[in-house]
Amino acid sequence: MRLNILIVDDDQLVRDFAVNTVAFHTNRPVITLESGFDGWQYLQQQGRDIDMVIADATIPDMDGLELLALVKRNDPRKIFILTSSNADHERTAVHLNADAFLAKPYDVQDLLRVIQELVRQAESRPGSSPTSRAQQSKPRTAPTPS
Repeated sequence: MRLNILIVDDDQLVRDFAVNTVAFHTNRPVITLESGFDGWQYLQQQGRDIDMVIADATIPDMDGLELLALVKRNDPRKIFILTSSNADHERTAVHLNADAFLAKPYDVQDLLRVIQELVRQAESRPGSSPTSRAQQSKPRTAPTPS
C-alpha cells in the first residue's frame, strides 16, 4: 500500500523528528505544516491523495481536535493520529473517531508501531482503500518514562 502522510505540528523539532522518522523508515511521501488551518486548507485544496494525518492537539489557528473533527466529517476513512502531552485529549480524540492517540513525548518505536498497525489493519480489509479506518483496534501508547 502506498500511503501519503500529512504531519501538522507547530513545534519545529517535533515536526522534523516525525517527518525524518516517517520518511526514512516507511519510504512514504510526507508533507508537513505547522497550523491546523494550514492543514485543513491543504487537505481541501490538494489533499485528496493524503491517506493519513498526524496532528498535535495544540496547534495554532485551528487546534488538532478541530482538525480531527473536520477531517472525519469530510472523509471518515482518512486515517488520523492525534498526538498530545495532555491525557485528557485522548478521550476527546476517541469521541471524535481518531484512529489512534499518541501520547507525547513519544519515541521512534511508538510512532512507527502505530503507523504500521493502522496500515496493516487498512490493508487487511477486503476491498478496502488505503484510507480505510481501523475501526476495531485503536492503538494507544502511554508516555515514555523519563
